[in-house]
Amino acid sequence: MALIEREHLLTDLAGTYATAAAGQGRVALVDGGVASGKTRLVNAVAEVAAGDGALVLTAACSVAESMIALGVVGQLFHSLRAQTTSTGHLPLLRRDTGPAGDPDTPALRHADAQLLEDVCQVLLDVAADRPLVVLVDDVQFADSLSLQALLYLQRRIRFARVLLVLSGCVGARPEAAAFRAELTRQPHCRHLRLLPLSPDGVGRLLAERIRPEDARRFAASAHAVSGGNPMLVHALLDDALTGADGELAPTVGESFVQAALACLHRSDPRLLDVARALAIVGPSTSAGLVTGLVGLCAATTRQALGALAEAGLTEGHSYHHPAVRAAVLDDCPPPTQSGLRSRAARLLHEEGASAAEVAVHLVGVGEPAESWATPVLVAAAGEAVAGGAARHAVDCLELALRSTEDGRERAAVEAALVRVHWRGDPEAVPRHLSSLARAGRAGLLDEADTLLLARSLAWQGRYDEAAEVLSGVGDLSTHPDPDLGADHLATREWLRHCHPHGGDEPGDRGPDAAVDRAEEVLQRARPGDSLLVSVWHALRVLIHADHLDRAGDWCEKLAEEAEAHEITSWRAVLADVRAAVALCRGDLAAAERHARDALATMPPAAWGVAVGSPFAHLVLACTMTGQLARAEAVLRESTPAAMRQSLFWPQYLRARGVYYDAVDRRHAALADFQTTGQLAVDWGADHPSALPWRVDLARLYVRMGRPERARKLVTEHLALPGGDAPRAKGMGLRALAAAYAPKQRQVMLREAMDLLHASGDRHELAHVFADLSQTGHALGEFGRAKMMGAHALQLAEGCHAELLRRKLKPSDDNLDSGVAGARDGLATLTDAERRVVNLAARGHTNREIGDRLFITVSTVEQHLTRAYRKLKISTRTELVNIDPPRGARGARRRRVAPVGPPSGDKETTMRSDTT
Repeated sequence: MALIEREHLLTDLAGTYATAAAGQGRVALVDGGVASGKTRLVNAVAEVAAGDGALVLTAACSVAESMIALGVVGQLFHSLRAQTTSTGHLPLLRRDTGPAGDPDTPALRHADAQLLEDVCQVLLDVAADRPLVVLVDDVQFADSLSLQALLYLQRRIRFARVLLVLSGCVGARPEAAAFRAELTRQPHCRHLRLLPLSPDGVGRLLAERIRPEDARRFAASAHAVSGGNPMLVHALLDDALTGADGELAPTVGESFVQAALACLHRSDPRLLDVARALAIVGPSTSAGLVTGLVGLCAATTRQALGALAEAGLTEGHSYHHPAVRAAVLDDCPPPTQSGLRSRAARLLHEEGASAAEVAVHLVGVGEPAESWATPVLVAAAGEAVAGGAARHAVDCLELALRSTEDGRERAAVEAALVRVHWRGDPEAVPRHLSSLARAGRAGLLDEADTLLLARSLAWQGRYDEAAEVLSGVGDLSTHPDPDLGADHLATREWLRHCHPHGGDEPGDRGPDAAVDRAEEVLQRARPGDSLLVSVWHALRVLIHADHLDRAGDWCEKLAEEAEAHEITSWRAVLADVRAAVALCRGDLAAAERHARDALATMPPAAWGVAVGSPFAHLVLACTMTGQLARAEAVLRESTPAAMRQSLFWPQYLRARGVYYDAVDRRHAALADFQTTGQLAVDWGADHPSALPWRVDLARLYVRMGRPERARKLVTEHLALPGGDAPRAKGMGLRALAAAYAPKQRQVMLREAMDLLHASGDRHELAHVFADLSQTGHALGEFGRAKMMGAHALQLAEGCHAELLRRKLKPSDDNLDSGVAGARDGLATLTDAERRVVNLAARGHTNREIGDRLFITVSTVEQHLTRAYRKLKISTRTELVNIDPPRGARGARRRRVAPVGPPSGDKETTMRSDTT
């Protein structure tokens, strides 16, 4: 192999040897960074000298032998003995030399001086017969007495046939400065320095092992990673060749990392100390901080930093590659690393570094820190939370908790820890509540932390403790901090939800006011910063008021933020709310998916008493989609006993009743619906949309042959505040219709159809169409019944209502092959024709269509005739395959008149002309 970018140095050394062989002794100091090729260069000149007949004596120094007096001289004499028969030098090595001594001490004992003189004389006698080359590698590790021997020899070879070649990183050890100064001041000393390879040199080195074109492509990036260190270049190529499956590319792998560690371990130990310090503190450090960490003087630190850079490992205070930094950290013994981190934390704190920077090292140590560290760790946790690093925030706060004995400080830290756990690991919250409750009773918590504790205790079903804690803060409604007052109100509402005791829902006396307040809460909401329970309550208010679009939009927006910041509790609760919205829209597959997401994001144990909500939504979705075994499996899941005292219990009971009804366990369903209703009334939570238990009971009573009881329940349902909302009224009218004769039933079902169409509940709408189909058959209106059945089937299939679909049969097994073309014809209809077709497709007679659109029956017939021709159909029944009814998302709410006694009269409902 060629000495790339070292050829001129070999030429220089060869000339220096020739001069020495001619009787003019010379000294060559070959200096350079770690693994820069010094050994290879001196070995090359040794080969030149040996080929010329010179005697070459070699010695290799090491840290392990640096304290052995005359260790290097001993190696040279053993090399001499191996190549000659001379034994006259052996008595020299048996003399008592004492300790290795201090290289900075210029004075030598008389005995040592005599010994060194004798050593030099032996070597000079050898040189009298033939040229002598003395090679000492890694001279920076030589023992002090051997260094003195080499200086003795240097001063006595001026007119001898001797070449003394010393190689190593001489500048890496400050104690060798005197040696180097003495060595290089002599006129017959040559100082040769090996520099890192240039990018072109790296390319030439690579070309010795790979194709030239590959070497050219590889060279620039390889130089950037290796810094031009030949050993690192070879290691980089080894890694690239190992993982190459196509074009070569620099790959930092095991070979490179091990080569980098080898560079450090074969150099001065203090270089390794500095390297470890850099790995600990990172690129933002300063030379002064490194000096303080490793306990060196500033000059030594600067020299070590320079040596690391020259070795191709660092640039400035940064490692060329993070894998090398990671390897240096892994290679650092734990006690050493802990010591460095502890010193780094204190030094950084004293220098005014940020809390985050200091905390990294405190957490890295892991042991309880000094008192000054607690506020630093708390501040760093706050920064970590803001940056989305909840796990690091927990580490900071847990260490802060272990590092202080002050009661008030501990309480504040633990409260902060609970807040962070609510974001990323809600399951961890309960283990802190007992100690926080004790701190609260001792008066060690501020108002905000007290409210947090009360909410968390209530979430876990510990209502009595929550109420006791909350009573300690008094009335905060007039507190100067409006956010604190709002938090206090939200906490009271949450406690009531977790343990209702009758009366009206606080703040919900007027539906419109409740919706306005909910919107206000949501507009201010920020995941992680706002109260989750307050946002959850606001979203429920929108859902119960039939503002499904608004609730869905807010869920979408807040869920994106919660996902971006990885806030587990918010993601889970918002998924549960999405399930509720999907159920109200009749999107059963989405409801099941969101409910499962809610329980997967935050496991049941973390939900506390609130687990009743996702369980209820999942049971309803699975039941309606016909997955009865899955619904039963959910109902077998254990729930907290305290959930029976919360408003989540009637929600859960109602879902269980729906399941029991679906599997024909009527008495069990009856009991659950009745208990749901009793609790809803007793606890002031009787809302027709949130808990339509009267509708559930009415349907059940009809099947049990008690229509009068069903009518009474539905009448009560419709009379409740919110009972006239489209969805609530539509469900009520459908249930009420079942309790009357077919002709009267048909009128109510048609009104229910309009209401549910406007509300967007496709599942309930599918049931209405199914009921209209049955009613049509009962009245002998078989064509209309067939059309209504087809509508019901399409909707049931579209919303995955498998339970309903099984009860329906297709209205026509052989659909018109021209359906696709007919749908294309929709684009050719006029607005008037489209309105008529839309109403006809929904089962209205021509007279009813005329009444709705304020046109004559003749005009209706003309519009239908032209529409049939454009759509290429011949019967009204075929319309269902062309323009199936769909829930109108965001449809304008309609004002409807109260339901009076059933009759066959024309409907009195005031309707919009937009359908």
